Amino acid sequence: MIVDWGKEQYGIGIIEINGNGDKMVEGVIYEFTGNPFVDAGIWALSRWVDKKPEELNEDDLKGIIDDIIYVYLNKAWSKNLFSVFPNNPLTNPAVKDKKERYSKFLMELIEKIEVSEASGDCISCGRRNRVERWGKDKIPLTGSKKFVNYFSYATDGADYCPACTFAVQFVPIVMYACGNMLLLHSNSEKVMKYWSKRTVENVKKQIVAREFTGCFNEGYKNPINALFHVIQDVILHYNERWYLEKPSIDFYHFTNYNQGPDLNIYHVPTSVFTFLAYIPQHEKYFDWLKVVRRGYRYVNWEKIKEEGDYKNNPNLVYNNLLNGKSIIGFFIDRKNKEAIGGWDLIKNYLLEVRNMDEKRINTIKKIGDELADYIETAEDIKTLKKLETASNYKNYRNILRIVIKKRIENGIEDPLFTFDDYVNYLFPEGSLTWRETQDLILFRIYEKLQFWIIQQGKQDEIVTSLELEESQEEE
Repeated sequence: MIVDWGKEQYGIGIIEINGNGDKMVEGVIYEFTGNPFVDAGIWALSRWVDKKPEELNEDDLKGIIDDIIYVYLNKAWSKNLFSVFPNNPLTNPAVKDKKERYSKFLMELIEKIEVSEASGDCISCGRRNRVERWGKDKIPLTGSKKFVNYFSYATDGADYCPACTFAVQFVPIVMYACGNMLLLHSNSEKVMKYWSKRTVENVKKQIVAREFTGCFNEGYKNPINALFHVIQDVILHYNERWYLEKPSIDFYHFTNYNQGPDLNIYHVPTSVFTFLAYIPQHEKYFDWLKVVRRGYRYVNWEKIKEEGDYKNNPNLVYNNLLNGKSIIGFFIDRKNKEAIGGWDLIKNYLLEVRNMDEKRINTIKKIGDELADYIETAEDIKTLKKLETASNYKNYRNILRIVIKKRIENGIEDPLFTFDDYVNYLFPEGSLTWRETQDLILFRIYEKLQFWIIQQGKQDEIVTSLELEESQEEE
């Protein structure tokens, strides 16, 4: 069947109307670009008008201008804006008619937005052409226009099209105040949707209550602690099967302030997000919180009254997760001989985050069981002390050799481990991973023998030094 097509202009996009009167959108204003500032701005616009990003039209863009300027002009927002848009009409002290100037600027951007083409010279979306070049007063971290060495090919600014430039103006709405500004960027639409919803709700509550506090601020100054808080906030706040999402997540901790622009980028491994998403459903979730708590440094827990007293202290659990380092030591309470969370919890960490071979995990568990059975049966508490305090690979191997010999003397015919177990699973990388194996074996022994040790009344015969515990955790 031949269909007659007609076209009419509808907002900024083009709407095609077929013979049946159906409207079909041929073009949209916004598609995600991969640029963290532009994408964050798109999500701010989307959540403010409660529409999907691809549904935004010209009326939506015009309708949000007065609301946002009203927010930005409040004194509490001034400090944040100086760190994002220095010397623009809103933050330049010399500009008296701030509302009129900034509103005109935003309206002119809307008027210059063109229907998306297949390609353009915008360095963000690549779909439209720039109309004017911008400096750091409009696009954060691009440099001042007069210093051309900050820009590609020594141009006089950054090439952003009007649509992308407009979106960036709304990025403070979804930023998190954390000393400098913290910006979340992810390829997961669910992560971005829920986080932007959370921040937009915060701003709208400020408007309703007429109590303006600036960008979303929960008192964090430590950016690493803050970003883990943000991730867990999203996971716990919204009921989704987050462990299936597997997103890529980056956090940009920056200031665009004139006298000291700065940027630190933190990448959250997908495996870490998946692990954090799974943990709240685990029966030992509160044990995981105990593990995290043990990661805080320089805290006198006897004097702590609330979370605010320690939440900005360095946390080695968070730092190690972010940097791909092991946190096995934090599951082990050497002082109280406790395996925090049990084998099931630490196994999930090993599989998901450490990507450890399951056969290796099971082999280490089996050897830990055998050692625990031997120590309890032979009442050989000194061997446990030696397993705890071994300080190098050679020493640890020798302890295992002595245990093998003692087991044979006690009539135990089955080997503690086979040659293949030793080479492939116990110490697959030799001295490089021996400490990891030591910690896991100790974890399993504690899990099986904690009550036996207490009953023996011999806790004092085992190393209980908190200094030793902390030094091993930091390694």
